[in-house]
Amino acid sequence: MKTPTPSYDPSRCSNPGQKENRAWPRYPGRFKTYCQSTKEDDELLWSVQVKDLARQGLKLLSHRRFEPGTILRIGLIHEKGRVLVARAVHVSPTPEGDWSIGCTFPKKLDEEEMRAWLEEKS
Repeated sequence: MKTPTPSYDPSRCSNPGQKENRAWPRYPGRFKTYCQSTKEDDELLWSVQVKDLARQGLKLLSHRRFEPGTILRIGLIHEKGRVLVARAVHVSPTPEGDWSIGCTFPKKLDEEEMRAWLEEKS
């Protein structure tokens, strides 16, 4: 049985009341996972929360600040099929003292990848 493809649903988008100029809708994540800088293989794993996910990128909430331009592996590292690679683009502090990190993927996620992340974590 084929799983339904994520489709545009304003009630699931991050900012349903605000007009955005984005090519793809963002879906709220609100799930925890891990990320790691690709600079070195022995880089620590950092706990992060995926705030939202789109085909072109995602927003992370992290206790650690990553510099813009940092390439990150996101997901459970031992599950190679569930690891995403993204580049930190926007980094800003949150009122709580964490860091909001907007990331872009080198290539858009396909429907299967989107479905896997949305279904597994929702």
